[in-house]
Amino acid sequence: MGSEHSSGNKVMKKLPDSLTELINLEELVLDKCKALEALPDSIGNLKQLKSLQMRECKCVVELPSTIGGCTSLVELGLSKCMGLTKLPESIGALTNLEDLVLAKCKGIVELPSSLGKLQSLSLLDLRNCKKLVKLPDALGELSHLRSLDLSTCKSLESIPESLALLKPLEEVNVTNCLKLTTIPSFKEGVVVNNTVVSNS
Repeated sequence: MGSEHSSGNKVMKKLPDSLTELINLEELVLDKCKALEALPDSIGNLKQLKSLQMRECKCVVELPSTIGGCTSLVELGLSKCMGLTKLPESIGALTNLEDLVLAKCKGIVELPSSLGKLQSLSLLDLRNCKKLVKLPDALGELSHLRSLDLSTCKSLESIPESLALLKPLEEVNVTNCLKLTTIPSFKEGVVVNNTVVSNS
């Protein structure tokens, strides 16, 4: 197993081109690379990459569409990427992805419908995505989703009814979703953490 750790680098604006030549790399940790502006387009060459962690990469505005080439990805951590405004449609190609963490990505307004293609996804963490207005109906196609955290998504206005049909779903957190007036009638056994709205 190969890994590359560049966490905590506060001056690096871009990754060296040679990094994506490490075709057997399985783990890439870029946490707190606060000056990093973007991933290289060649990131899609990392076909064996299983974990990409980019917490607090505050200058990254978007991911390259070539991220869809990282088809072995299991974990993608983007929490506190304050500058991130959207995800590419190509993210739907990451069919082995199990955990997607976008907590405190305060610039994201909406998510691509291609997220519905992530058939292995079990955890979707959208805590404190304060500008997120809506979720794509395609989330109802996430046949392995177990946990959905929407707490403090203060601009979120609705949740797709299709999510109520997901059989594996165990927990939904909608605490402090101030604009959310109704939520779907989830199946019996789903734990809904909710201190603002009631499922009436």
